[in-house]
Amino acid sequence: MGISLKRWLLNAIGGPRIEEVSCRELFQAAEEYRIRELAFWCCVNLIANAIGRCEFRTFLHGREVREAEYYRWNVEPNINQSSTVFLHKMVAKLYQENEALIVSARVHNGRETLVVADDWQEPAAYPSRQNEYRQVTVGESSFGTVRESAAIHLTLNYCDIAPVIKGIYESYVKLLSAAMKNYTWSNGQHWKVHVSQMASGKDGWAESFQKQIDAQIRPFLNNNSGILPEMDGWLYENVGKNTEAGQDTSHIRSLVNDIFDFTANGFQIPPVLLRGQVEGTADAYGRFLSHCIDPLAEQLSEEITRKIYGYDGWIGQSYLRVDTSAIQHFDLFENAANIEKLIGSGYSYNDVQRAAGGREIDEPWANEHFITKNFAKAESEVKGEKTS
Repeated sequence: MGISLKRWLLNAIGGPRIEEVSCRELFQAAEEYRIRELAFWCCVNLIANAIGRCEFRTFLHGREVREAEYYRWNVEPNINQSSTVFLHKMVAKLYQENEALIVSARVHNGRETLVVADDWQEPAAYPSRQNEYRQVTVGESSFGTVRESAAIHLTLNYCDIAPVIKGIYESYVKLLSAAMKNYTWSNGQHWKVHVSQMASGKDGWAESFQKQIDAQIRPFLNNNSGILPEMDGWLYENVGKNTEAGQDTSHIRSLVNDIFDFTANGFQIPPVLLRGQVEGTADAYGRFLSHCIDPLAEQLSEEITRKIYGYDGWIGQSYLRVDTSAIQHFDLFENAANIEKLIGSGYSYNDVQRAAGGREIDEPWANEHFITKNFAKAESEVKGEKTS
């Protein structure tokens, strides 16, 4: 999925060989490819937009900091891309190739930069030594060989699910093609002309009949309005209008929705989100975050932490965590009562501001934690003790 049209056509004919293809077959393949790509990129863009809204929070010795590493992941990973564009490319490569490789580029303004590799040669599997990614390229630049410790390597699934989805899709393409042909035929003009035996038995009748169709009958069928001459011995009957076949495209849309549904399921995305439906989106969005975004954010957090901070940094409470709490839109006024409960339960003012996407306040009181007096230990309540 998500491969180039050239590669897709090569796969369709079983490899790079000479194959005669008619213009009609080529256009049909292009139409099928567009439906397939639409479903694929709708899923990828939904995930990329969600990851782009995440905050990459950096911690140093247990204290949250916003320094060079924070800036690199949240603002400017390299001189040519913002973090949002960078993460969109990363997600696209991850779902196109089932893996993505991030390597270090040249230092800019004293800071190391990161780029997403376009291509590389898969390393041999050595469990006891570092992998080496050879012929790593980004655009027109070559990075040669990059060792595992110097790269951030992400893998989507242990087994690539794209071929499975492709196989299901190819089955649906046949149904979709049949539905489109049925719709076109059912809503087209199909006429039967009965000509008397006397007229049809004359010499040169077939040529005369064809000329009559081209001159008078065909313009009548192709125009929005027209006059059909009725001659003695000729009887016209419309045999193509099927009133039960459905005069709309609902059956075609149903098949297209099926393609979108199984593509979304392959991405762990609830189909209602991909269709843009409103009903049930609150529950669907929760499942989307839990099953699709959170595992990806967790893999990012682990890979970045182990490659940048290592064990010594991690044991010293230095790490990076991808925070997905900012993905969903947060309305302060709608959640005012919940905010009050959070602050009364030990969350600081700045904790709430961060979760709401607001600006933190650089004041000591904004980082203080409060507990309402309504809370007491369970054993105290059982014994009837008073709480201060």
